[in-house]
Amino acid sequence: MIHIAIAEKHTLVRRCLSLFINASDQMKVVAEISDSRELFPALAAQSADVLLLDLGMPGMNGFHTAGRISELYPRLKILVLTVTADQSTIRNVIRLGLHGYFTKNTDPKELQNAILKVQDNGFYFEKHLADIIEPLLKDQPAGSAAKEQVAISRREKEIILLTAKELCGKEIAAHLDIAYKTVQRHKENLIRKTGAKNFMGVL
Repeated sequence: MIHIAIAEKHTLVRRCLSLFINASDQMKVVAEISDSRELFPALAAQSADVLLLDLGMPGMNGFHTAGRISELYPRLKILVLTVTADQSTIRNVIRLGLHGYFTKNTDPKELQNAILKVQDNGFYFEKHLADIIEPLLKDQPAGSAAKEQVAISRREKEIILLTAKELCGKEIAAHLDIAYKTVQRHKENLIRKTGAKNFMGVL
């Protein structure tokens, strides 16, 4: 039995997902989360195998929250649910090492198949996004698989994410409460680890 947590701000979407999932004898919803303040307590209270995460939940930075969840629950498979299908958002999801990307127009059967298969290694997405996602997955320096192979640390992931949000080195240092030279050292290490020519290549 696959245990699933649903973090989705829209009640109708959340309830429909829950009813659909619970209709399967292979899946069970163990937590329904409507507010970002409930997210971490719910994950701590319930043992889930898969998290369906709405990146647009109010009161949270979706990318930062997803990254933090990955750090705290490395075995939890995270499938993103969103209304957008832009390349920048998808690239960030892949970079964070998450496990799937689906819009809220996804055929329920596609999502069900992804949930049933997500315990295998891979990145799962709805077929209509193939033209956007497949080139990003092949772009290894920007892909999560390449970063996992070179053992990217939690701090390095934070620096990658903040840089992707267009913060400069000094702003990142202030945000993380570390020295500017420490930020630069992490960036240099990432360039060395990934074999990129410069930090833009890391992204």
